[in-house]
Amino acid sequence: MSEAVALGQVHSVGTRRGTQREYETVMILRPNVNKPMILELVRKIEGVFKSHGARLLKIENWGLRTLAYPVKRNKTGIYMYWQFIGGSEIVREFERNLSITDSVIRYYTVKIDDDVDPTARPSEITEDLLDAVSEPPPEPEPEPEPAAEEATEGESTGEEQAEAPAEATENTADKKEEAK
Repeated sequence: MSEAVALGQVHSVGTRRGTQREYETVMILRPNVNKPMILELVRKIEGVFKSHGARLLKIENWGLRTLAYPVKRNKTGIYMYWQFIGGSEIVREFERNLSITDSVIRYYTVKIDDDVDPTARPSEITEDLLDAVSEPPPEPEPEPEPAAEEATEGESTGEEQAEAPAEATENTADKKEEAK
């Protein structure tokens, strides 16, 4: 018969017992997602982590960014960064929950480290942090266009260029006289 699988454990031949893996996920939320919707998503995911013996280490809201190309008809999106440790099955369950959440339009998870002692990594998650994360930061201002570039060494300015043709004609006149 099938063995009962313990949640929160790494199921791999090459890993040490009692360790977990560290992952990070970057997700893009729809641009119209508001603070209560972000808080609801965070609470839902925290429940998934708790039920699977995983622990959320860090969460950041990178704010509204312009996407390189439209994703599900959105030209902008709210980027969120998640760092967590857990067993082998946590990524599958985490991504399953993200895929059925309407506000999430894209996500990508990467394994950072194997054989992490879960007690060695402190969690930075507090109620104040969750409140700050749920508040989308303002969109970054675009960088201003550079004004007229200043001339650098080796380059000539307009005044020097105006003088240069006169000097060149004098030099060619001197060379013609010397040639005679």
